Amino acid sequence: MQRISKVKVLELAFTTGDVSGYDLSGIDLSDTELIGVNFKGCKFNGAKLNSANFCLSNFEDSDLSNCDLSSSNFAGANMKKANLVNSDLSFSSFVGVDFTDANLTKANLSVSHILLANFENAKLNGAKLRQCDATLANFSKADLSGVDAFAATFTGANLSYTLIQNAVLDKADLNAANLSGADLRNSSMLDVYLKTTNLSNANLSRARLRAIDQTRANFEGVIEE
Repeated sequence: MQRISKVKVLELAFTTGDVSGYDLSGIDLSDTELIGVNFKGCKFNGAKLNSANFCLSNFEDSDLSNCDLSSSNFAGANMKKANLVNSDLSFSSFVGVDFTDANLTKANLSVSHILLANFENAKLNGAKLRQCDATLANFSKADLSGVDAFAATFTGANLSYTLIQNAVLDKADLNAANLSGADLRNSSMLDVYLKTTNLSNANLSRARLRAIDQTRANFEGVIEE
């Protein structure tokens, strides 16, 4: 994999829009505007992508582990199968981003905007989602075991058949969310909002649940011990 400089990255981005397949590990692209650029398959390990604009860019199959992506705009970007392990995504916009099959283990998405994002089959175990806005996001079949989602907003989100064991969901807004078939064993769900939430066939064994509002919530077939 060829390693190139920041100057070369900017040149390719502005002339061809294609920077795919390069070694960009440790690069500093903070405070840049690289809209709609193709970074597919790049190695960014340890890079600084904070306070920048990467909306509509393609990061599919890229290694973004241990990177700083905080306070940036990635709206509409493609993060399919990307490696974001231990990366900082806090205070950033990921509205409508496709994270299908991505690995976000121990990533920090606190206070991020992930509305309408797709996390289907993604790994988020041990991730921080504190106070993030995941309205209408899709987490179907994702692994959220051990996540800290204190006071997060999941209004209308799809969390069906999601693994959410040993998670912190205290004060989370789960109104109108779909948690059917979700595995919530040993999770803390204190002072949550469950208005019209679908929890049918969810596993709540040893979960600590106390709802502020559970009007018209569906608990049919819930597993409890």
